[in-house]
Amino acid sequence: MIVERPLSDTEIDALLTSEMFCHLACSEGGKPYVIPMAYVFHKNAIYGQTTEGKKVDILRKNPLACFQVEKREEHHWSSAMCWGTFEELDFDALEQSEAKEIYKLLTDRLGRIQETVGITIPSFSFSEKPAPLTVHNRKSTLFRIVITEKMGKFYAMEE
Repeated sequence: MIVERPLSDTEIDALLTSEMFCHLACSEGGKPYVIPMAYVFHKNAIYGQTTEGKKVDILRKNPLACFQVEKREEHHWSSAMCWGTFEELDFDALEQSEAKEIYKLLTDRLGRIQETVGITIPSFSFSEKPAPLTVHNRKSTLFRIVITEKMGKFYAMEE
C-alpha cells in the first residue's frame, strides 16, 4: 500500500536544503524547456551558476520558472515543486559582502561535485568590486529563482 501526504513548508525547505540537483523549467513561445541544474537553496531562493546559453536567454525574456526536487530512499521518497521568478545577479550592482556570501554558498556546497559530474564553478574577482570571470571563454552568469509558491508530497510504501 502507498501512503501519501503533503509536505509542510518546513519539510519542503529541509528537502531543498538537503539536495543539490533540480529540474528547472522555463518557457519560450509556449514551448516548455526543462533542464537539470545544480543549485543551492538560501533565503527562499535557489541560486545557480551557468554560462550564457539557451536557459539564460529564455529566462531573460520570460522570468517565470518552476523547478522540481526529489529525494528517494529505500521505501519512501519526497518531492517538491516550486514556482518563482528568475533574477540575474549583476555583480556590478551587488554589495561585495552579498556577492561573497553567494559565491561561498555555491563553492562550499557545489564544489564537492565538480569533478564527479563535470560542473565548473567559476571563480570571481573581488579586487575592487565583484566581477564574474569566464568559463570556457563564455561569460558566467549567476542567478536566483525567488520562490513565490511551493508544494510537496511524501510517499511511502507500507507492507
